Amino acid sequence: MEPWLLAAPRRLLDVGAGSGRDAAFLAELHQGNMVVAVEPCQALAAQGQCHTREAAVAWVNDAMPALSRVTGTFDLILLSAVWMHLPPESRPLALARLHELLSPDGYLVLSLRLTVSELEMRERAMYPVAVDEVELFALEGGMTLLHVSEPQGDALARSGLSWQSLILGGEHARLP
Repeated sequence: MEPWLLAAPRRLLDVGAGSGRDAAFLAELHQGNMVVAVEPCQALAAQGQCHTREAAVAWVNDAMPALSRVTGTFDLILLSAVWMHLPPESRPLALARLHELLSPDGYLVLSLRLTVSELEMRERAMYPVAVDEVELFALEGGMTLLHVSEPQGDALARSGLSWQSLILGGEHARLP
């Protein structure tokens, strides 16, 4: 199991929680985990609330970059398939806010969609992403890039899509 998933119980934040799949997994991983799931789309949040009604998940209607309704600090923050929806000019503010929400020994896990077509950019409000950009913003904000995965094909076998995962750490976070 991934080292950033081992400690328990703790506070976890799932930004762009969608239908709640990851929030439910994180809540059930260890008894005592408390997950805050952030989702700006009401239809997805309603689906997620149904999916996680038996789990320790609190739903918040909020959005990046501000995340103004999210309070406290978190030991793990997950952004799965979210970063490419943020306009490039919003990313430094978003990462600074995520850093404020991250405990000093916490982990921020991002998945980056490496392939974005012109059509998706127009119709789905997606923007190109790069590991170097995230690393630069993280270093400027006092976080550390702890891990970068190799690019991987799409888990849903959609052709032409590739993903890369990053783990950023708070001031005291380390991977074994």
